[in-house]
Amino acid sequence: MTTPIRLVEAAAAWATGFRLADAPPDVLELSKAQVANIIAAIVAGAASKAGLAVRTATSRAAAPGPCAVIPDGQRLALADALYLHAAYANALELDDFHFRGHLGPAAVVVPLSLGAFLGSSGADLLRAQIVANELGGRLGWSITAEVRHGHQRSYLLRFAAAAAAAVLLGLDQRRCATALAIAMTQPEMTLHPGMFSPDTKVLSAASSVVEGVRAAFLAEAGLSAALDIIEHPAGFYRQFTMHRSVANPFVQFGEAWCTSALSFKRYSACAYAAGSVDAALEIRRDSSFDPALVRSIEVASSLPALVMERLARPHEPGQLTPVNVQFSILRSVAAALTVGDLRGHQFQPAPFTAMEPGIRRLEAVSRLVHDWPFTIHQLRGIDDGMPEGGGGHSADMLQFYRTSSAFRRMFGSVRAIGLADIRRLLSLSSDDRRFFTQRWRRSLNNHLSRTSRPGARQVGDLRRLSWRMGGRVTVRLDGGRVLSAERIIPTGMAGDPNRIAVVREKLLEETRGRLGLPGAKALWAAIDRLASAPTIELATLASVTTETPHAAAH
Repeated sequence: MTTPIRLVEAAAAWATGFRLADAPPDVLELSKAQVANIIAAIVAGAASKAGLAVRTATSRAAAPGPCAVIPDGQRLALADALYLHAAYANALELDDFHFRGHLGPAAVVVPLSLGAFLGSSGADLLRAQIVANELGGRLGWSITAEVRHGHQRSYLLRFAAAAAAAVLLGLDQRRCATALAIAMTQPEMTLHPGMFSPDTKVLSAASSVVEGVRAAFLAEAGLSAALDIIEHPAGFYRQFTMHRSVANPFVQFGEAWCTSALSFKRYSACAYAAGSVDAALEIRRDSSFDPALVRSIEVASSLPALVMERLARPHEPGQLTPVNVQFSILRSVAAALTVGDLRGHQFQPAPFTAMEPGIRRLEAVSRLVHDWPFTIHQLRGIDDGMPEGGGGHSADMLQFYRTSSAFRRMFGSVRAIGLADIRRLLSLSSDDRRFFTQRWRRSLNNHLSRTSRPGARQVGDLRRLSWRMGGRVTVRLDGGRVLSAERIIPTGMAGDPNRIAVVREKLLEETRGRLGLPGAKALWAAIDRLASAPTIELATLASVTTETPHAAAH
């Protein structure tokens, strides 16, 4: 009897056959932008309070080795370089994300460090990165019901890191599948209290990336693993999610590209805050605006944004941290209105301390409200790129309700749909009401039939997906003047036609303090030529060893 193909085998079959020439031009360009974006995040994160603490702690037992570590170029062992780069990339909410996962701290960091260790070509680095994004992105896409979200899905980083390492090591199909299975055998389970306020959030990627790479080395050495580790009745899906059965996500390779849905963070803030920060900065540019004159602030956004606000409560009463400012929509808006931007360098210890009083004053007169049209916008943006909106593969409404209820039990967050919402839903435009009703109908039909519509494409057309994490900010000033602005698709997110230009500007801004503007531009040019580079060590190009790092900017 023929053994059915296991999920990791389906993933490995594509990964080991993929060549860089198979990638469409837009996927290649977005991949290079992701490299630039993560390097910018690493440089900024290394100078943060948490980044400095991680470096100090790691240095106690770090071993010298061949891998240059950003931002100073010190050469450490592979595991130490991976750990530090992954932590830095995750430190200040400057990373990127896919439909359901933050993969950059693995998909870029592994080629960055392991590629240098192996002397890989630029084309090999990009090939490994794209494989990591496509496999990790599909695994994340398949999980629509669980209580861990965003950075908490560190198991995706394990999986993506193992995939990238398997490609760079040249593992055959069997060993590549084994590497993926080893990586998923002991996935980390991050806990909410340590993820949205204290410094420990920055660690969510670090160990996962190291262990994902280790899994590939173990597979290369012949260690065996359970190849049904994901779908087994006692395996990953059963123990880490609310799912009981999930369709094979490793499909539509070469047709749908998870990389197409990459979103880049222009601001040092959670993506759910990005649209509201865009709106706040538009208000900040008004000549009549003065933070000292603000009487009240109202921020309207989607339902997930209200849940995130609840998660971002300070872990110690009254204590502000970069983490609980960046995850809070209200505190991110207050910070933007106070200092006029939200860059990584503004969250270094001294600048953050300086802006704390302004954040506290404006947060005290702020409130966050749910506005159903923003939730509808967000769902429409997802459905544009995913099949059967509201069904099993695209933010299923019943699963959304289940997870919202779980968050409400744990954190006292808002109810997904309460009695007061009925009136608000009825007041929506007829088109929005019809959209919302049809979504619920598809969800119910999916759960009753437990099958997808015949011919449905499980992954969809991700080039059409847009992240409409919007918000509207209304500021009332002394004297009665009202300033208001809103944004539907935040700067740099999927759906923004200027995504790559946003990343270039971000790289120059976050690295020029260490590299100087000529050095920052040279780094961007090197990344742009990555596919044709015989060998390249980007970590060295992104580092300086001077004792006065800001001098290069003058």
